[in-house]
Amino acid sequence: MVELVICLGIIAFALIAIIGVLPVGINVQKENREETIIVQDGMYWMEAIRSGATGLDNLTNHVDYIRIDETSNRAGYRWEPVPVAAGDNHLFLPGGAEIIGLLSMPVQADLVGPMQVKNWPQIDTGSGEYNYIRAKVRAITGSAVDQADFARDLAFSYRLTSEVRPVRTVEDWSGFGERRPVVGDINKFRKLNFYEIKLTLEWPVFEFDGEETVGSNRRVFRSMVAGRLVNRDLNRLVPDQSTGHFRENPNSPFFFFEPLKFSTPKYVAQ
Repeated sequence: MVELVICLGIIAFALIAIIGVLPVGINVQKENREETIIVQDGMYWMEAIRSGATGLDNLTNHVDYIRIDETSNRAGYRWEPVPVAAGDNHLFLPGGAEIIGLLSMPVQADLVGPMQVKNWPQIDTGSGEYNYIRAKVRAITGSAVDQADFARDLAFSYRLTSEVRPVRTVEDWSGFGERRPVVGDINKFRKLNFYEIKLTLEWPVFEFDGEETVGSNRRVFRSMVAGRLVNRDLNRLVPDQSTGHFRENPNSPFFFFEPLKFSTPKYVAQ
């Protein structure tokens, strides 16, 4: 009996140690899985924005909403991949082109309404207002179970914040370009055709009683794009007959990068 009691004590001690380590191992595995998803999704979003993708309609299955606010207290605009019904206060996101177009909007674009931008292309309006663009996204990669509609509320989600800015150098602050017109034109050309993209992914996203909370995990992706940034009218019924693409519209809120084309300073709105 003594030997049996000793054996049971050893086994109990080992089980307590194993049970104590088990939650730590599960949490590490969960964190590694989430980190892997974030890295893969971040690279996916970055390449989609850099290339000006217009055919990724599957993104409507992963984006719950996109919200655009200004730095002021003006009411923002909320876009959802859900048709608008009577009493709704959101706008409709019918496809992936609209999603990429909104996430590619420059922070200094003069957004004067949910469907109207003025003074584009421009260097800066000088108003001090900047667009704050964020989206709630269900993981694009990861487990196939999380992609199902029945798992929508429990699937791993993160907040995506997009910031698109023209590249800035010392001439932007020194006034050097203003004193030398040629340098000023070069500076304008650079700011029209060289952009920085910053994507911030924060996770996980929780929602309790209608209140949305984001966890403390955060990862930032940065990249540079050389090419023009053009806004287009996403009317699928009236394409550009010469190219077959969406028509350019300087008042549209949907922006797309074109890495193989460049804008010239003479089109800059002062």
